[in-house]
Amino acid sequence: MAKQKEEGPTYEISSGNVFADLGLEQSDELLARAKLLNDVSTLIKNSGFAQKEVAEKLGITQPKVSMLVSGQLSAFSADTLIHYLSILGCEVQIRVKKPRSKTGIFRHRGHIAVC
Repeated sequence: MAKQKEEGPTYEISSGNVFADLGLEQSDELLARAKLLNDVSTLIKNSGFAQKEVAEKLGITQPKVSMLVSGQLSAFSADTLIHYLSILGCEVQIRVKKPRSKTGIFRHRGHIAVC
């Protein structure tokens, strides 16, 4: 009796943006927010402060801190996450690279990234 050859799991190599790989709209924005959220979450986890203390310092409730730490991306805008990073002592810089000429406007979509 011949053994049937087992096929291994199928997978795809990521483009580096899981949101784009899933075909989600605004994938660059989602990835940027995810990176910001990860930074906030990591800082909170490594701070040594209780969630209640963090909540007081951020001016939010403890359940919101729990949402930050557990990575609930849909609960926070990029603006809010940048605000929290500032309160946590981070220097946040935003760089805008404009098209070289007027003809470059609307020619192609730009890129959003958190470095």
